[in-house]
Amino acid sequence: MTDTVIDTVIDRYIALADEAVHDESALAELLALFAPDATVRLGSDPVHGHEAVTAFYRAHFDSFADTKHYWNTTVLDDGTLRAEWVCAARTADDQLMTVAGVEHATLDGDGLITDLRNEFTQRP
Repeated sequence: MTDTVIDTVIDRYIALADEAVHDESALAELLALFAPDATVRLGSDPVHGHEAVTAFYRAHFDSFADTKHYWNTTVLDDGTLRAEWVCAARTADDQLMTVAGVEHATLDGDGLITDLRNEFTQRP
């Protein structure tokens, strides 16, 4: 297995997503990438603020037994991070699925995610 070079916060976020399915410390590290007042829009109603973002990701990762993401990241001219991604997963109820999308992350001055939104290009 080769190591992936993590260049941006969105690269770290996606890499941690695969680990967070199994590892509480990876989930904590993933959540630390978000500003306290961040908004997350991943195909559902937006969630805003640390408590809501934490609850969202806990429920999200609890629905999976395993995931594997592949992605390409681009830094746009305005500083927004764009990641085109695909994922193969096994759900908690042992179903197989694939999904794909494009995520955009806006960062604050400290490099934390303030806004994360996803547009699905392939729904599960």
